[in-house]
Amino acid sequence: MISSASKIHSLEFHASCAEGLQEFLSREIKSYGLKILSENRGGVFFEGKAESVEQFILNSRFSSKISYNLFRFKADSPEDLYDSAYQLPWEKIIPENKTFKIESSTKDSLDNSRYALYKLKDSIRDRFRDKFNLETEVAKDNPDILLLLKSNRNQVSIQMCLSTYSVSKRGYRTVSTEAPLKENLAQTLIDFSGWDRSKPLIDPMCGSGTILIEAALLLKKYSPLNAFVFRDSFAYISLFGEVKTNKEKIDSSSIILFGYDIDPHAIEAAKENAANAGVDKIIRFEKKDVKDLTNENNLKEGFIVTNPPYGKRLGSVEESKKLYTEIANVIRKNFSGFNFSVICGDKSLLGYFRLKEEKSLNLTIAGFKAKIVNYKIR
Repeated sequence: MISSASKIHSLEFHASCAEGLQEFLSREIKSYGLKILSENRGGVFFEGKAESVEQFILNSRFSSKISYNLFRFKADSPEDLYDSAYQLPWEKIIPENKTFKIESSTKDSLDNSRYALYKLKDSIRDRFRDKFNLETEVAKDNPDILLLLKSNRNQVSIQMCLSTYSVSKRGYRTVSTEAPLKENLAQTLIDFSGWDRSKPLIDPMCGSGTILIEAALLLKKYSPLNAFVFRDSFAYISLFGEVKTNKEKIDSSSIILFGYDIDPHAIEAAKENAANAGVDKIIRFEKKDVKDLTNENNLKEGFIVTNPPYGKRLGSVEESKKLYTEIANVIRKNFSGFNFSVICGDKSLLGYFRLKEEKSLNLTIAGFKAKIVNYKIR
């Protein structure tokens, strides 16, 4: 495996994201001083100094997967793929005691992705058998190594994922409620809201607490956001070594993160998840119906950021219409001067807020269209 800083600098990395988040991801990559090589609908290709690449990987807010390119070659057919892949030094990539898995997305000369996947798998295993008399293990679940096979026309690339599961799975969410928001989408919502990390942030329908926990993690200065994802990753450790974390005390003297939910089980889940993330001391969770939400601290400004339920996700559409009207009434009455941001999977419900949009963003969640909208409460 590659490990020196000079070799890392020569690698081409790829960060993928949900559809609609590429602008956020590109901006984030540039903020670490990394050079963007190209972009497509699937994500962003980039390169840079080893230290900068490592810091981006450990702290990326918007990535779904991060990988680096192992091999590129031409293949006019599945048989060409097999022959070319058989010649590659897989013994330097996959140790004898490690399992691997392949995910594929191919087209054109490799128009059957599943068949292409099997040809690549067979070429790797046959090389180990023929040249070293070794059997390599393929794992459907929890592999040590995840390879990505991609092709366009007759150009093939094989990539190594730096984590075998989504980068956004930070590891704290051991208890969940129905239809939780993904962590990187929560970060997108927070970023789009304009929250500057010094003003109060309220989630009136917090569920299992993802939005507030993700906001709290941004207040931790020394512990990487994605430490859990990479701490046991063979690919990451082979490149960069062990993940370094610091036990960090966060100032809890002035709490600015508040979460409410009508469901007591959701509040308990949120508290447990926050404790797992090490941020329970800086978030206040409380059981409360959104209809009873008040500005108890007489705050003049702040941010309300939430993922309210909608008919396709929770309850009926009619119930959602009523809820959206009630949310807007409470916010207009008690939170003048606040910024209000929502992510919604049913755009038709947004009209029931009867609020004027300041800006919006369209994206795709779990295969269907969604929208993030910012409002200013006058």
